Amino acid sequence: MGRDNGRMERAFGKLFRERQIYHRSEGIVRFVKLSARTQILMATVLGVALLWVAYASVNVVFKEQIIVSKDQERRDQEAAYRRRLQTAETAYDQVNALNYIYSREFEATISGLNRQHETLRALVENKSAADRRYDALAKTLSEVGAPGGKEPGSTNRLMIDPVGREPTPRQSRTSSLRDEALQGIMNQRVAEGIDDDVLSTMRRETAELSAKQVVLMASLEEDMRYSIREMSQILNHTGIDVDTLVERHRLSALADSSAATGEDELTGQGGPLIPVQGVAGGNAYFKSAARIEGIYEELLTLNSALESVPLSTPIKVRHRMTSRFGMRWDPVKKNVRAAHKGLDFAAPRNSPLVATAPGRVTFAGRRGGFGNTVEIDHGNGFKTRFAHMNRITVRAGQTVNLHDQVGLLGSTGRSTGYHVHYEIHYRGRQIDPLKFIEAGRYVFES
Repeated sequence: MGRDNGRMERAFGKLFRERQIYHRSEGIVRFVKLSARTQILMATVLGVALLWVAYASVNVVFKEQIIVSKDQERRDQEAAYRRRLQTAETAYDQVNALNYIYSREFEATISGLNRQHETLRALVENKSAADRRYDALAKTLSEVGAPGGKEPGSTNRLMIDPVGREPTPRQSRTSSLRDEALQGIMNQRVAEGIDDDVLSTMRRETAELSAKQVVLMASLEEDMRYSIREMSQILNHTGIDVDTLVERHRLSALADSSAATGEDELTGQGGPLIPVQGVAGGNAYFKSAARIEGIYEELLTLNSALESVPLSTPIKVRHRMTSRFGMRWDPVKKNVRAAHKGLDFAAPRNSPLVATAPGRVTFAGRRGGFGNTVEIDHGNGFKTRFAHMNRITVRAGQTVNLHDQVGLLGSTGRSTGYHVHYEIHYRGRQIDPLKFIEAGRYVFES
């Protein structure tokens, strides 16, 4: 150890031996004496300075790198934040766009379903109104009972059901309509190319509801067609041409409307073509509704025409048919065959006689062998005649409704006893009233 110290001292002594620095200026020589201690101190100061410079340099270099690294990290964080923000904004825009699509499709769906519902509701109300008119006619006709003046029995059906009713609509047709409606709705899109679970569920449920409406509409159409066939069969039973009657009634109603308003025609229509749009239904649904509306107009016209046809018996109280329509032995001249153009109903004297359909009285007075007579014009070519009355209770020009009293039963004119002679004229030709009474009986017994 001492030996090592001695070596170090000798090394320091050689390295930092005393030195003199000479300096000559203006002929004068000066010198500075540097001792070993002074040299060591200067070396120490110089070493510390060098170390400080080295440390500062290294520190500056590394600090710059740290700053650069931190700055890069900050820029990376900012970029990542911007990416996340852009991703969030994109997602937000997508959600907003999807919500907008949902809103549009939902509004279109609700709007379409509402239009379909209102259309269906109007058709159902129209059909109900037609049914009420028919039921009211049946109820009024039932007041006079059967041709013999008896109350109708629950099992005494005069006519076989003329129209075989099938399930409304048939099961196979129901399935076909439902499938067709479902397919039609599912193929419609407010936003093409978007088929997520929410839209698919909404479209499916909308299609199911719309399909139910289509089936209900088909059922309504079937009921209307059945009613039309039933009324047509009733009128066919009377022997008149139904198409001619309906057309005459339509023209008569149009003429009455024109006369009431002072217009020559009431058939004008127009307006821009605005196709029906909407997810729920589309044009097919409303085309069906338009077709059913046409069927309803036909039903309404036929129903109205039926109300103008004299289907009732002319006497409400209990009575007996004493003579039918056609050839018979004359009741006055017993041995003579003669044509009888009406029906005779016997009942007690002064039994009330009633109009068999709405109309206007065209004659009220005495008419030869008919005695006291009332004649009523029911429109559409129909007229009725009541003869042999004891007293007339209406006047010419008076309007009467179904079952309004027109007179009292008697035996005036060429008569053998108390009865009423009842005739129906159609387009100037006398036809058998019994067919009309039987058709009327079907109405209130069906």
